[in-house]
Amino acid sequence: MARFDPSPKVNPLWDRSERGRRITVVGEGFIRPDTKFFAMGSCFAVEIRQALRNRGLNVAPDYPSIAFDPATQMPGKLPLRDNVNHYDTFAIAQEIARALDRRRWTAEDFWEVGRFRFSKQKGWPRAFQDPQRRHIFATSRDGIVDLSDKISACIDAGLEACDVVILTLGLTEVWRIKATGLYAALGPENEQDEIFPRLQFRATGYQENYDNLRATLMRIWAAYPDKKIVLTVSPVSLTRTWTDEDVVRANLQSKSTLRAVAGQIVRDFPAVTYWPSYEFAMTGDVFREDGQHVRPDAVDEIVAAFLKTHSA
Repeated sequence: MARFDPSPKVNPLWDRSERGRRITVVGEGFIRPDTKFFAMGSCFAVEIRQALRNRGLNVAPDYPSIAFDPATQMPGKLPLRDNVNHYDTFAIAQEIARALDRRRWTAEDFWEVGRFRFSKQKGWPRAFQDPQRRHIFATSRDGIVDLSDKISACIDAGLEACDVVILTLGLTEVWRIKATGLYAALGPENEQDEIFPRLQFRATGYQENYDNLRATLMRIWAAYPDKKIVLTVSPVSLTRTWTDEDVVRANLQSKSTLRAVAGQIVRDFPAVTYWPSYEFAMTGDVFREDGQHVRPDAVDEIVAAFLKTHSA
């Protein structure tokens, strides 16, 4: 397993990297005991939020605080687990723009789906879904509007109040909703899925993702010029690819693209900090039995090192 090495100067020589397992990082001192964090992105952002909360830190969006009716509303796995994800730069840019414009998703932005789409545990024959967020459902259109509004308010408040924005980049394979032009947080499970014909798949490239991320940073700083922004690339691999590539090759293509985007953003905007979560995970087997998701102890080590390195 790799180790993070806080240092006043980064190591430029491979032969001092302990076969790539020593990652030097220079502390910037922007974290204090009262720092408020906002973490958004792929499912690794969920892990980051939880690891920060476990340390008693102030973390947004505070999805676990959302009040809802479990008989008629289903916000992912809440209250057991916060798993409201935004996997790609399109979904992140879309959500941040909505928040800064103080907009809400409207009834026209939601769709009705069958039981397969939401939960085998629910007895609902049909449900309405907010496809801009992961697994957000309700039994009525009014119910989904209400639940979506609460999620929007939670995101808006967290972004406004935070000191540090952590954006976790996960995927480059995206799904555009044909009817609205918005981007779905999650694509179909297979070609037989009822939402498959409602979506348009695209394997996106470097420039699109760079433009999305740059625009997101510009929007945040235009509204909140003092926000500190941290980028990281999720080590969690693709569950499946919708390209004609092998999934291992497609996953590396996706992560390489996002890592290149993050690297260029940091070069273009020195005020942005990159945290090497992906590099840490790639130097050893830090994954759960599924070989995809990062073990809690490894997530904890990544977050602990981040806090230690950048604390004032």
